[in-house]
Amino acid sequence: MPAEDPKKKAQSIIDSLPGNSLISKTAILSSTAGVAIYALSNEYYVVNEETIVALCLLSIWGSVFKYGGPMYKEWADGQINKIKGILNAARADHTEAVKTRIESVQQLGSVVDITKTLFEVSKARGRVIPRIEGATNSSAGNRST
Repeated sequence: MPAEDPKKKAQSIIDSLPGNSLISKTAILSSTAGVAIYALSNEYYVVNEETIVALCLLSIWGSVFKYGGPMYKEWADGQINKIKGILNAARADHTEAVKTRIESVQQLGSVVDITKTLFEVSKARGRVIPRIEGATNSSAGNRST
């Protein structure tokens, strides 16, 4: 991994401090250092093993976020793209199924006309069958007498 330019690194540290001007940022940095030195010299704060553990944990977490963050982002983007692909494929399949169903229903468009014709045939049959039965019964009656 190439090292960062020291001037850019120093500028990024200065930019991360609160304040608008270089003077206010310098004042904040120097007053923080002064308070830390005062607390250490008057034994208000004693550096012990808990401080070392805290610094180690912070450095580990910083490394995890700095180096693991891009890897996690790459993995998450891959998962997002995979799920988008699945959803887009499902959408395309559904669209194709709907188009196929519409085409199959359009082929059945003449069913209404066929049904009307069959209904007319059924009505005509209903009128003709009683006549045929009546004629059959009357001819059978004529034979038996």
